Amino acid sequence: MLRSLSCALLVLCGGTTVRAQEVRDDSTDNAPPPRAFSMVEARRFAGVLALGGLAYLADDAARTALRSSAPSAGVGGALNRFGYYYGDPGVSVLSAAMWGTGLLANRPVLARSGLRGMEAIAVSGLVTTLLKGVAGRARPDVGVGDRDDWRLMRGFEGSGQDYRSAPSGHATVAFAFATAMTAEVARSAPRAARAVGLTTFGLAGLTSWQRMHDDRHWLSDVTVGGGIGVVTALAITRWHATRPQNVIDRWFLRPATFATPRGDMAVGLSLVPGVR
Repeated sequence: MLRSLSCALLVLCGGTTVRAQEVRDDSTDNAPPPRAFSMVEARRFAGVLALGGLAYLADDAARTALRSSAPSAGVGGALNRFGYYYGDPGVSVLSAAMWGTGLLANRPVLARSGLRGMEAIAVSGLVTTLLKGVAGRARPDVGVGDRDDWRLMRGFEGSGQDYRSAPSGHATVAFAFATAMTAEVARSAPRAARAVGLTTFGLAGLTSWQRMHDDRHWLSDVTVGGGIGVVTALAITRWHATRPQNVIDRWFLRPATFATPRGDMAVGLSLVPGVR
């Protein structure tokens, strides 16, 4: 069931490589750039919710299957721990490292990929955080493990993380990072896009598996969380591809060099748009 939903999620979003090519081609038109959020994103989010509804029907069965068969020691335990830390803080640290290294080494593709990853993680993470608070869903390991334990706005109350199950934040940022990386590589180095996509989406799937294995999320939580990450990252990719001189890139992709009081040279950011 989890594999089927993952495939459906990728089909729903149309494939990051194809969409990246589309927005690149559209950017040559004389028409004004599209809005950041359009009916395309609305339809995709609706599709994500529909997939989440299907996953909800299998929540109990998926929980039972994973909890009874997933290994907790040895290689399985190592993969479990890696999946957890890859989702948080792994993808955030990796994005920031790519961005900083790309600037210092004058590797614009690397810097741009890292920046897109940070943007996708930040925006999708904000969406998921708000939804967690509104949904107020109990985690599987809380109380009797009732998938129907929801209460509006309970996630904003002072009850810790026990009622912030839906959607999964780890799945959101892992899939946002995977989509941003694959889409950016598809635009800049198409031959490497398949390898990047298989690697990053595979790791995102591992993170989702870990959250379910540890009984912290339902199948529907990781399905909707992953969908939010994919749709948000695609929207950000399209926004940038149709606005090649946008202020974000002018500020954060053009490092400036400065002389220190000791006479050394330092690299930093210029917060004046268009100044290198």
